[in-house]
Amino acid sequence: MISSINLLKKILLVMLIVLFSINLKAQNSIEAYKTNSITFLGLDYTGAIFIGTNGFSDPTALKPLTQSWNSLFVTEHNKYNIQKWFHVLTTVRLNLVSTRNNQTNFFNRVTDKHIELPHLTKSDLETIVSSYPDTPEKGVSLIFIVDAYDKTTAIAYYHFVFFDNLTKKILLSYPVTGTAGGGGLRNYWANACYEAIIKGGKQFSATAGFYRNYTN
Repeated sequence: MISSINLLKKILLVMLIVLFSINLKAQNSIEAYKTNSITFLGLDYTGAIFIGTNGFSDPTALKPLTQSWNSLFVTEHNKYNIQKWFHVLTTVRLNLVSTRNNQTNFFNRVTDKHIELPHLTKSDLETIVSSYPDTPEKGVSLIFIVDAYDKTTAIAYYHFVFFDNLTKKILLSYPVTGTAGGGGLRNYWANACYEAIIKGGKQFSATAGFYRNYTN
């Protein structure tokens, strides 16, 4: 009888822990959805892989290309417009990803191996975000952590990650894909990014609209 009671207590404890974890995760997400403004930091390629040597024949070109892909948020702001698709006041700051991408060696990131995508785990995302420099500014930032560009399927994989500036705690993250297309390596993958922004932005803004309208 006593062992049955102890077993029941253990089951109830596990259930409480699971419910607390789910509630905490939901609360973190709500913080992201209810924010009035964000800082958009750009495309972080430090964890990215590039599948298909026929599509990425010159790995040395990848580093300057990461800068070029990020520059689209400035040079073609009307098209690659985070504020428009996410429906939240947005400040664009690309200096963080510019430095990080420029310090990354992409030579060994090109492969023909079969890799299950997306390949970055929740732990990987947390490690990347926790490595960002500290900032005294309160608020929420959005970073697009690039998972993979797969030339064999013409699909780009991203993680859209919202995090608290002060604690660097991830509030919300979700995977988004985009289909590549067009002439030239730059434009080919830029189109994938554009499609991902539209898809990911609509996904975020739909839920954010609900929280802002019905949970205040």
